[in-house]
Order: sequence, then C-alpha cells, then structure tokens
Amino acid sequence: MTEKKADSADAGRLGKDRAAIAFHLIVAAGIVVCILTELEKYIPAIEAICGGSGGGCASVRNSAYSSLFGLPLGIWGIASYLGWLVLYRTVRPWAGIYGAVLLGAEFYFVYLQFSVIRAICILCMTQFAVVLILNVLLFFTAYPAQRRARWRLASLPLIALAFVAFYAPMKARAQQETATAESVTSWGDPKSEYRIEIFSDYQCGHCKSYEPVVEKIIQEYPEMYIIFRDYIIPSHALSPMAVNYADTVAYTQGREMYRKVRNELFEKQEDLLNVLKEKLPSMKPDKAIDKAIDEKVRIDRERADAVGVKGTPTTVLLHNGKVEKVLAGYLPYEKVKPELDRFSGRPVR
Repeated sequence: MTEKKADSADAGRLGKDRAAIAFHLIVAAGIVVCILTELEKYIPAIEAICGGSGGGCASVRNSAYSSLFGLPLGIWGIASYLGWLVLYRTVRPWAGIYGAVLLGAEFYFVYLQFSVIRAICILCMTQFAVVLILNVLLFFTAYPAQRRARWRLASLPLIALAFVAFYAPMKARAQQETATAESVTSWGDPKSEYRIEIFSDYQCGHCKSYEPVVEKIIQEYPEMYIIFRDYIIPSHALSPMAVNYADTVAYTQGREMYRKVRNELFEKQEDLLNVLKEKLPSMKPDKAIDKAIDEKVRIDRERADAVGVKGTPTTVLLHNGKVEKVLAGYLPYEKVKPELDRFSGRPVR
C-alpha cells in the first residue's frame, strides 16, 4: 500500500515537472515571437516572412494600434511573459488568473486585426496561439485540487472582462477621432502656422498627375500641415466608393495607411473599378465610421464653397488660418515651389 502511494506521489511530481517544463518552454517561445515582432521592422528577412512591406505584419505595425501608452506591443508582451513566469514560480494559481487576463487581451488584438485593421499579422496570431496554449495548460495544472473548480470558473469571466477593458476605451477613442476628420486625413504638425488644403477627386486625371507634386511638397516642406479634402465630382461614379474606402482606412488604420492607400488609388486610376471590387468587400460595415465619412464629405464640400474651389485639383495656402492664395488646377512642382517659398518666407529660387 505504501509503495502504491509512493508511486502515485512520484507520478504526480513527474506530471507537475512536465507541466512546469512545458510552461517554461512555451513562455520562452512567446518571448522569442515578441522579439521577432520588434525586429521585423528592422530586418528585411523577417519582414519578408511576414509578407513584405505590404503584408499583414507591416499593416498592423503601421496602424494606430501597434503600441500602448507609447510602448510597442512587443515590449509589453515580453514584460507580460516575465511577470507570468514570476507568478508561476511563486503563486501558481494566480498565474492561471493572470493568464486569463492576458488571453482576454489577446482576443481583443485578434478582434482588431479582423474587424478594425483588416490585416492579419502572422507573428501576432502566433502570439495568440502561444497565450491560448499556456492558458489551456494552466487550466488543467495550475490550481489545487480542493478548489480547482472555483479557480477555473473565476478565470472564465476574467477573459471577457479583460476583452471589454481594452475594447471600451478603443471604441470611445474611435468615436472621438471621427469627430475631427482632419486628424486622420492629414499630414504634418496640426499646430503649424502654415497650412495647405488639397482638394482632389480619385477619378480626376489631373489629380493623379498632381499627386507626385503633393508627395514632393510633403518631403520638401515638413513644416507645413497638409489637409486632404474630398471634392467629389458628380459625374465620377467611382469617386464616392473610393472616398469611402480611403477614409475608412484613415479612421481604422491611421494617417500612414491612408496616405499609402491614397497614392495607390491614384496610381491605379485606370483600373479603379477592379481595385475597389477587390478592396471594398473586406471593409466591414460600421455605422459610426460611415456617418463620420458622410460628415467629412459634407464639411469638405462646404469648405470648398467657402474658399471658392471650382474643380480639382485645388491647393489652398493658409497662414494662421487666413487664406493667402488659391492655386487652381494642375501645376508642376517647378511652379508650385516659388509660391510655397513666398508663402513660407523662404528665399524664392
């Protein structure tokens, strides 16, 4: 009888040891994934595995959701794993509860990829899988037998609460951002005294020709705040759909992705219908964003009427909120530059 008890105890210890070894190894794998996530933006080989500069990892990294309180999510991930290890080695049941909170956060980040950013990061999904596996392991091994059921039940609502704790502020932030269209369809420092408003239409051939000039202005005049305004020409049937796509990207993925999409739509203007057929089905309907886009289009049209815009492209130069000059139509950079130099106080060349 004594031998059987001893064998049972040895088997129990062996099981716990195996669980502990598995936990440490999986945590180590999670930390490696976090490190790769941070190195992906610096090492082309890692970026290539993730789909290159236009892949899902890059889209997620360039979105407004790639950091928390100013720190990249990869750094938060490493810190979370280290904290998890400390709890596992000291108060194992609480490591299970802690893991439930992390799993709720991971569900939130998966939700962001599928429903908000609309791009899938391989490294992020691997991270989700690691946290899920660790939680399953802890669900069965971390809790003492006499209170195991209570501990397990406690972990389940925590997953939901952690998800809501991330989701609710994000939704409030999205609603706040949609109140100011300029914040997401602009470039530069909004506090600048020099402001350029560019009115364009995605089916306008002259706007396509003008877009490289706009990019040159962004590069050569970083002190200027540039606002992109939608001026939809009624005869252009595809323009409203293009605006909807580009502005949805702006509200959900931020200014960098908006600028990238804007350039893409102009570059592929001749094939715009097929581009929109490919892109629009992936855009999940969102009443709040749709309402914000309609409001932005209305505001842009009113602004166009206020400054006398009659067609596209039109460039409006403002100093401290006062309109200094309106440049109508396409102009090559060589003609725009002297105007900008005079406008900004630079020597005219």
